[in-house]
Amino acid sequence: MKEEGWRITLCCKAANARCTHSWQPTWDQLIQYFGPDADWVKDRTGFERLVCEVCGGRGATVIVQPSADTHGMGGAGGAHDHGPMPAPEDIAKRKAEFEAWFRFHGFKTNAEIAAEARAERKRIKEAEKETSKHFIGPPNPWKYRKRGRWL
Repeated sequence: MKEEGWRITLCCKAANARCTHSWQPTWDQLIQYFGPDADWVKDRTGFERLVCEVCGGRGATVIVQPSADTHGMGGAGGAHDHGPMPAPEDIAKRKAEFEAWFRFHGFKTNAEIAAEARAERKRIKEAEKETSKHFIGPPNPWKYRKRGRWL
């Protein structure tokens, strides 16, 4: 597993269930602690004696991850092989084509929509300042109350 690039992640399994600490020990650490013939996929009993360095809780949940280049084993690409990554030039070309299509059809980015909304709110606020120069305060909420009941 070490030569194939597998990873093991240990997550704290504290009784208080509030510790979210996790760590990836090196293969040399695991071999030194459990021995060279340990099977970390099938036998996980040795991990119960580990102590979390953050909360001091005992036990660890073990996540075994195959290497990213392991085909059919759910590497970094998901449950199946997605093929090679496109070249950076192709990614830039596709992005430019999408942006041109996006603009041609009149769509706006979220940042542009937010900027327009901020400008509109600012315009409305300025207009309210002009119309309410002599306004003293909000209306009295008790004005329409009579004998403990709202009218």
